Amino acid sequence: MSERLVVRLGSEANHGIDWLVWSNSEQEIIASGQLNNAQQLSQLHEKAGGRPVIVLLPVADVLLTQVEVPGKLTRQLQQALPYMVEEELATDVDKLHFTVLDCSDGVASLAIVEKAKMDNWLDWLEAAQLKCRQFLPDALMLPEHEGQWSAVQMADDWLIRQGRYKGFSADESLLPFLMDKWLQEGESAVDNEVEASEQVIQVYTPLPSGVAGNWQLNTPELPMQLLAQGALASHMNLLVGEYQPQKEYSKNWLLWKRVGIAATACLVLALVSTVLSLQQLKQENEQLTAEIKDIYVTLFPDEKNIREARIKAQLKRHLSKLENQTQGADLLSMLAKIQPAFKQVPGFKPMSLKYEGKDSEIRLQIKANTYAEFEKFQSLLDPSLKVQQGAMSNQDNKVTGTLTIRGQG
Repeated sequence: MSERLVVRLGSEANHGIDWLVWSNSEQEIIASGQLNNAQQLSQLHEKAGGRPVIVLLPVADVLLTQVEVPGKLTRQLQQALPYMVEEELATDVDKLHFTVLDCSDGVASLAIVEKAKMDNWLDWLEAAQLKCRQFLPDALMLPEHEGQWSAVQMADDWLIRQGRYKGFSADESLLPFLMDKWLQEGESAVDNEVEASEQVIQVYTPLPSGVAGNWQLNTPELPMQLLAQGALASHMNLLVGEYQPQKEYSKNWLLWKRVGIAATACLVLALVSTVLSLQQLKQENEQLTAEIKDIYVTLFPDEKNIREARIKAQLKRHLSKLENQTQGADLLSMLAKIQPAFKQVPGFKPMSLKYEGKDSEIRLQIKANTYAEFEKFQSLLDPSLKVQQGAMSNQDNKVTGTLTIRGQG
């Protein structure tokens, strides 16, 4: 089938969702639209109509990073990769899902996502009866231009692809700040020799104003069409490891299903005595499961379609939400306190920025000229901020490292 349903999910259940049905053979849009939240995903069950479903994940929830590896990517080395980047992460490795997008020339490109996020997205799709076999970071579905970036605006967010396995998203209000730091002083944020003032950014939606960089307008296209075309041509997939979809049975296997049932029936007859002895335990288990469900319904009477198999995970999710209600910080306020220090240390440039609302912290990956600039920057920060310095390295006469900045309330 040449038609695909492409769905771009949001970070949270109350975020909007874009969708599009694309015909690869006809190279045209069959249908498209927007949903208000994850609860409305069930409306796409009919739209899917047996078509394969491809899901785009917000790159803001996907950490794209690289790590140098010795030799070939063996199974043992792949298991060790999470711990090779552990110092760059603010979350325990056991709570993260790692995907190797590529490994060549001694460098492994990784996509890292919180398992809780993966579970949420899969729960939404399961509730809507949408079968998906491919998860993709949305920004990496933009057209790839050698030595150039590509960008598109979707609502209040900008998606920017910096390379084959590099990309990020930025709120429209933060885009000037981030681009100015990446491209200032004649140094590009990607691995090429282009002068900053000449860094070309191919744009497929109206140009932004007051943003650093050489922005060049391409023929405007519907953003979801652009992403869908990239998704159909992509071989990436974050559904690996414990999230790898189970293979569907072939038609030939289904033809033999009745034979298998008959053989199973014979086996069951031989094990009747054992089954009878286990029946009492089964009844007790069912009774206990029913009691747990009754307690859950009493605690959360507004929830619908409660599945017994997911009650444990749902309880953990409720606990997490209660914790998040007491946390959070004003991102813009923190940036306002950080920006004066950047101005006083011109050679101190952020390569990436990620904000964790539940911990009230900003994680920065920094490139500087000397180690002293790290110390100077920290000494200039607003006293109300706490800063923790991560691993640092010196390469090509530049110092790179990570800083975690937290608000004190």
